[in-house]
Amino acid sequence: MKKRSQQSQFHRSQVGRAQRYIRMNLNGTLTLTNIAKESGSSSYHFARLFVAYTGETPFDFLRRIRLTTALKMLQEDPEGPITEIALSVGYETSSAFNKVFKKVLNMSPSDFRNIGKEAQYDVIYDLSKPRQQKEIAVNLSSKYEIVTRAATHFVFLQNHGPFAEIAPPTWNEMFPLVFGQVDQKKIVEYLGLSTIDKTKMGEEAMIYEAGVALNTAPDKILKGLEYKKIKSGKYAKFLLIGPYAQIWIAFGQIFKTLAENKVQLRQEFCIENYINDPKETPEDKLQTELLIPVM
Repeated sequence: MKKRSQQSQFHRSQVGRAQRYIRMNLNGTLTLTNIAKESGSSSYHFARLFVAYTGETPFDFLRRIRLTTALKMLQEDPEGPITEIALSVGYETSSAFNKVFKKVLNMSPSDFRNIGKEAQYDVIYDLSKPRQQKEIAVNLSSKYEIVTRAATHFVFLQNHGPFAEIAPPTWNEMFPLVFGQVDQKKIVEYLGLSTIDKTKMGEEAMIYEAGVALNTAPDKILKGLEYKKIKSGKYAKFLLIGPYAQIWIAFGQIFKTLAENKVQLRQEFCIENYINDPKETPEDKLQTELLIPVM
């Protein structure tokens, strides 16, 4: 089981490298072969791997990221020529861009510019979210508990971008920084925090923080890390049992449940509290508390 868990983490890392490579080469020549090579996998296995972990093919992902980038450009520069935007995100002609735009979003680029900032934000955010397979069943508690968390000393690393993509590398970067500077006896929880900053646009609005809760505030500045005190507050607590890759599917279900129950939310970060050690626990036994700030 431990070997399987390590293999799964390795595969997620390969997919993450491929996603970053695609993002950095939107207007370049991208083939399955060179994307797979960048990820460290063969073309045949890579295509299957990518779909298994993301719910979309590499080229579905490429199309989605190209369109997301174009949407942000259309929003930020209302007078910018559509042809220039199309070319800058990798389309050879504006007609090809318009065709894909219409097919995916059921509107034209000009229509998008005319729907208003709030509606534009919703379209960008929806398209930015990973395309998870709808048929995946998650072992999520059907009922939630309202709990009050005490104020928490939190040391963390922050990144911006789609949560499911940015979370794994943020954790990987955070661990050596924390373990090299923090006495592990002071660590009381491993927490992931996420929120949407509506004052920002596109993927910059998605904020993810990976870090540790400490029993006291750090007594010195920690290199490469930030510190804040999370205020005491009420949360709706759900329990997820299963792979971490299912966290973002679970959050989608959670927000629907809370909306159906007309629960009022607070403008604070959502929290993932990791209960057990993924190095020692099989993926299907991992437990994660998912906490949503409520009034």
